[in-house]
Amino acid sequence: MRNEEKKKKMMLIEKEGIRTVLREAIGRAASKMGLDIDEEKLECVIAYAIELQKWNKAYNLVGRKTGVEGFVDLFVDAVTPMMLRNLFDEGKEVLDVGSGAGLPGIPLYLIAGPFALTLVESQRKKITFLRHICRTLDLHDVRVYPGRIEDMTREEDHLNAYEIALARAVMDPLRLLRVARPLLCEAGQIVAFVGKGDAERIRRSALDLEVGGVKLEAVRSTQRIVGKENYLAVFRKTGR
Repeated sequence: MRNEEKKKKMMLIEKEGIRTVLREAIGRAASKMGLDIDEEKLECVIAYAIELQKWNKAYNLVGRKTGVEGFVDLFVDAVTPMMLRNLFDEGKEVLDVGSGAGLPGIPLYLIAGPFALTLVESQRKKITFLRHICRTLDLHDVRVYPGRIEDMTREEDHLNAYEIALARAVMDPLRLLRVARPLLCEAGQIVAFVGKGDAERIRRSALDLEVGGVKLEAVRSTQRIVGKENYLAVFRKTGR
């Protein structure tokens, strides 16, 4: 078998591998959250995963050593906010801060959408990938903001404009609250993906946060879904 034929065969095996493993893993996660994900939505998530895996080899979007299991972990972690009921109602404006390769925003949009989603990303290669995915999957409600969240706070159109802000491993959670708050509409929510240490620090800071115009609503463990000691910290903007 020629080298080119071998390469195509390995790509097909890898493609079907992530398809099968991702289908099973997301199915298990959905079951644990009491959710029913239809086949069409699942196929869209798998198409996104395959594109991300392909681009990652060339552009190192999420780490070149990320294998099939690593991609599955990323996707299962990304959809954990679905355990928070009614968070992604249709018509809401959602912000994904420091979206990177579209995690968690795109998997959540594909499964829990439609809703208006803005992906905030400043790195050119990741911006290019996000725009490619939006075209490839025909994501009409998804916009890419090519910059940093700090830039958005200086643009009047983005102030008090979003119901939900998502953030996964982008900055210190308490700093995130200060930066994201002006972008939220009244009673808007921030959902931060955090580890054990940050979860404990957030709980200790709850009273101070209220003085700063943000109220801690919940710190929810996602361990039974992702198998790791991870948490979702949910905050609500108080005042205007």
